[in-house]
Amino acid sequence: MDWKYKHFRQERIFQSPREEVLDAARAYLTESLGWTIKDTPNGFTAEGFSFFHAAIADFQIKSLAEGTAVAVELRVERAGGAGFMLFDAGGYYSIQIRKWLDGIQWRIHKIVTGGDPSAANPHVPSASKTTARLFNGLLGFIVVMFALWALVTVISAAVGLITGNLYLWGRGGTHVIHGVLARIVSAAILLAGVWIGWKIKRGSTTGRGSAA
Repeated sequence: MDWKYKHFRQERIFQSPREEVLDAARAYLTESLGWTIKDTPNGFTAEGFSFFHAAIADFQIKSLAEGTAVAVELRVERAGGAGFMLFDAGGYYSIQIRKWLDGIQWRIHKIVTGGDPSAANPHVPSASKTTARLFNGLLGFIVVMFALWALVTVISAAVGLITGNLYLWGRGGTHVIHGVLARIVSAAILLAGVWIGWKIKRGSTTGRGSAA
């Protein structure tokens, strides 16, 4: 398991020449997200932030007999301003990639039909949309609640290791463990927390070293 990044991948084939698709994809990502674009031999990478998490999107664009294939691999840092991401709540990032591909198709259609490329893109999510705000608020609430639960669990484990009385809070209520077993479970919880923190820090250090 990659503790540094959460990975997402989608692919779509467009019925247009490669250069046309490449230009449309690069322009769409720049205008809609404002991310930093860097060209690569097979396409480009886009770097920025998505829902308080640093992210890197690799676009691999290649010509096929039936058209031009665009493969998107999105790497989102698990640790971010919204907390630590274990899973993609509500399929948020998968939906974002699908919107990017839809937006690229929309821009290609505008170019082919002679439309105004600067016209409002229906596939670009508006920050003022009520549904977007509600979703982000709900996701943020889930992240905060999980972070509080994790913090309480770590504190309880520390107390349990010292006193031999471990209190665990969950959906089924409060579970109490006493004695040697309490100290063993407490130590296991604390070691797991240290290991996760070490993996995150190690992945961050490796990422900075690779970038240099």
